[in-house]
Amino acid sequence: MRILLRLATVGLLAAALSACSGGSSNGRPNPSVDFTTFVKAQIAATGKVKAPVAINPVDFSFNDQNNPQAYDDLFR
Repeated sequence: MRILLRLATVGLLAAALSACSGGSSNGRPNPSVDFTTFVKAQIAATGKVKAPVAINPVDFSFNDQNNPQAYDDLFR
């Protein structure tokens, strides 16, 4: 059941990111956030944090897009 919850969380984050536009607030570029690190932190806080996280102003970098083992440690 925990694996299904984690997969659902990752899926929801991916869906939310695909709907985001590539703008920045106040005309300033936002620092880039590593997507893998962000997802792992959100999954780790699933039972603790109840409020949604605003991701629209975040500029994600995808450093692990060629790493098939990037999320393996989430499913152990």
